[in-house]
Amino acid sequence: MSSTITIIPTKNTKVTFREIINLSEKHINSALNIIKLKEKIKLQVTILNYDEAKNKDTYREVDLTDIFEWKKNQLVIFSIKGISGVIKTDYDLIYDPEMEPGNPWWKLNTYKDKTKTIPNLDDKFEKAKKINKSWFLHRSEEKDKVINLTCAVIGASNAELTSGLISSTDQIWGYGQYFVKNEEFLKFYLQPAKILSAPP
Repeated sequence: MSSTITIIPTKNTKVTFREIINLSEKHINSALNIIKLKEKIKLQVTILNYDEAKNKDTYREVDLTDIFEWKKNQLVIFSIKGISGVIKTDYDLIYDPEMEPGNPWWKLNTYKDKTKTIPNLDDKFEKAKKINKSWFLHRSEEKDKVINLTCAVIGASNAELTSGLISSTDQIWGYGQYFVKNEEFLKFYLQPAKILSAPP
């Protein structure tokens, strides 16, 4: 089953790849250490570039000091050395005048109806409008549960660094909600014993 983690930042969009990787590794290694997995996770990140004219994909290494941004014909690919599976990361604008011309912020209105636990949501949405960006993390349909856990942790780290709103459509562990507090999200996902024992 596929899973998508969505993050809408409300500030600090100048976060770097290195900041996201460092915080993600800190969270994931701390969680795995609880269940006595001592080998440290090391994240790798590349950019996949699709050349439409040549119908060709190319990959390039990321300068970790770069801001967490990329072009529309690109995807950011996170992976873990020695583990199969990848985490593909895409972005989109929130403002969409084409789908509903009279309601260009319809995406936020949809999210608002399904978000129950975040206080001052209207204020956060106003901040999100100024940034007008959302990120989506899709883990590959691999059975490796460390990849599954890491996808959630990267999303949570991104949300932590950008005061972002975070949601999940995760179907494996029954955690499918619209936006929740980052602490609530991590409380669920940083239970590696539960996640690693889940059925494939």
